[in-house]
Amino acid sequence: MTTTRVTTREYVHPWQFALAVCAVVVPLPPVVIERGGSFVLPFVAVTTALLVVPLLLHARPDIFPGVAAALAALLLPWSVFASWVGMFVFFPSVPLLVLAAAADPRRRPRAARLMAATGLVLTASVMSSWWSPAYYG
Repeated sequence: MTTTRVTTREYVHPWQFALAVCAVVVPLPPVVIERGGSFVLPFVAVTTALLVVPLLLHARPDIFPGVAAALAALLLPWSVFASWVGMFVFFPSVPLLVLAAAADPRRRPRAARLMAATGLVLTASVMSSWWSPAYYG
């Protein structure tokens, strides 16, 4: 009798992936609405491309948290120091990436729920502030 071994591949948890998607999407509305000059567009494109890197690692749950945390560490000074060209809109992505790195309920069941809920509230509040007329008026 032959035994076959079935192995399943472990992926990044959907909560982590959703928080990483939020980190990419949250800064984009003000950039799209404002239609900044061509000077700002390359900065936004490169920063957004870097934010997509954790999404490409959805099949690598072992390195996803480290990459997300490292990008958050790089994005924090970038969003503050480059605020003169409008990069401060990427600041909310920093806590979202940190939350995405740690929101794995397979490793921390209670903490992951809290982190996912915090990320959802942060995303909703930032997105609602971007779309409010007071932000642009």
